[in-house]
Amino acid sequence: MSLNTIREVTEITGITVNALRYYDRKGVLHPTVRSSDGRKEWLYDDEAIRKAKKVLLLRKIGLPVESIAPVIEEVGEMDEKVLRSRLEELKEEREILDEQISVASILLMMDELSSDEEVKEELLDKLFDKICR
Repeated sequence: MSLNTIREVTEITGITVNALRYYDRKGVLHPTVRSSDGRKEWLYDDEAIRKAKKVLLLRKIGLPVESIAPVIEEVGEMDEKVLRSRLEELKEEREILDEQISVASILLMMDELSSDEEVKEELLDKLFDKICR
């Protein structure tokens, strides 16, 4: 079993020392070995580094830290139900963003295509009726 210092784990994963300590306090990711005083030397084995990578990926998809500990089981599996639920949330968020991007693009295009204020107002009214009603 190879052990990595907290600094080595930060180099491997990009997680800061403060974040590793925070994850430990929150019960998300614990060092494999601690020195007797609990602070000076934290060492992480390969399994802990794999969990650290999973934590980063789960944070990347927007899971709050408080939700991560239950998702990563002791054997290192992830809770499929939570992941499927988050995937659906992300898809819904994407649909909303896609609509916002479309409306912003149309508004910009309308503004660029015509300098005639009456035409702009007419286009704006039509866009409003189509999207908001």
